[in-house]
Amino acid sequence: MPKTYDLLIRGGLVVSGSKSRKADVGIRGEKVVAVEPRLSEQEAGRVIQASGKFVMPGVIDVHVHPVYEDDIGGLSLTAAHGGTTTLIHFAYAKPGMKLVETIKRYQEEGLEKSYLDFGIHGTLFDPSFQIEEIPKAFDLGVSSFKMFMTYAKLKWMTDDYYLAAAMDVISECGGLAMVHAENGLVTDYLEDRSLKRGEDQKKVFLKTRPDHLEAEAIFRALSISAVMDCPLYIVHLSTAKGVLPLEQAREQGQAVYVESCPQYLTMTDAKLQELGPLAKIGPPLRTEKDRLALWKAIASGLIDVVASDHAPKAKNKEDPFFEAPYGSPQAETMLTVTYDEGVNKGRIGLCRLVQLLSENPARIFGLYPKKGVIQKGSDADLVIFDPKYVHTIRHQTQHSGAPYTLYEGRRCKGRPILVMQRGKVLIEDGEVKGKPGSGRFLPTKITKAKL
Repeated sequence: MPKTYDLLIRGGLVVSGSKSRKADVGIRGEKVVAVEPRLSEQEAGRVIQASGKFVMPGVIDVHVHPVYEDDIGGLSLTAAHGGTTTLIHFAYAKPGMKLVETIKRYQEEGLEKSYLDFGIHGTLFDPSFQIEEIPKAFDLGVSSFKMFMTYAKLKWMTDDYYLAAAMDVISECGGLAMVHAENGLVTDYLEDRSLKRGEDQKKVFLKTRPDHLEAEAIFRALSISAVMDCPLYIVHLSTAKGVLPLEQAREQGQAVYVESCPQYLTMTDAKLQELGPLAKIGPPLRTEKDRLALWKAIASGLIDVVASDHAPKAKNKEDPFFEAPYGSPQAETMLTVTYDEGVNKGRIGLCRLVQLLSENPARIFGLYPKKGVIQKGSDADLVIFDPKYVHTIRHQTQHSGAPYTLYEGRRCKGRPILVMQRGKVLIEDGEVKGKPGSGRFLPTKITKAKL
């Protein structure tokens, strides 16, 4: 007789975005088929003991860039080691590139190489050329589109005319606009003025990208999206000054979702002064006041999502600061450091952590309840997390192609010890069990979810 469960996870604390309870999880095929206080071990093909551990939905990381030192395959592997089971990649349609061709290429590479299920955001570097392809992207299962309000010197910046034009089309199609909100032209002026003065660019990095310019761009993006009736997603909020316009928009009933990242929740400009090019990211690491304000915004519910902004670059501490690229590896450490900084320090509870990393991303991008929750009928994407496991983060134990981690030497309590996707064990005690190409493409659908 076949067993009732292929896998039975015994005795863990099962955590969702709304509650936690001690229960067993029964899995058959790719699905969770039972979550009950005590299921029969005799009915299971394999029993995994999780007493004293947390059983959490797999992390859904909706902000990753598979175009640098980690391709889609490598990124999925390093993310899996950190407890992530679903990724949504930014497909870079650089100036002159076609959006639909880019999306298809990312889909093909993902199906060939990814260990994890994945979705795609369209990234419009040249909206004047690419807007007309947005409706076709929906036919491919892509419903979210990112634009930059900064990086004018790189010719990546979208001006207000094309922000409005893109949001108009995105709104008509039922999608979501995503923006990197910093005032690019004023930033470039401040940088040029500083260079003329001969200032040390590391020392003045924060001054040339001030919080006022992030807050201004957030307000401008909110204003344009409100006029165009387009849902908006603010990526990597980094500053206290950005909170006020977002609170006002929420009070007025505007459809806006807010993301921050572990680097902004754990570090300040002091880390940039210590590590130089390695900690050069955009928006910049800011002040302790900003860091604490972000945690307050998480506690209040203003911030909906924590995502990694994983952008692993080939940088060294000795590189010339000004020439160094933006970005840092974050996917593998995200769950561990957010748990350590948030739960261990009493800033948030376990359920809020699951909301930020799993449930809310799933709801926003139309993957819930297939993803983002452990309940009957959901995909068996889950993490067994040991809250007592004390370890020190070292680059040599990471799996990204980046030559460093910003968390070198950080001592953490708690880490994932088993990661499962659709009923198959991906990572167990640090050993890779999954295979490249086992990930599936996930079409997204924007639901204007109430979070």
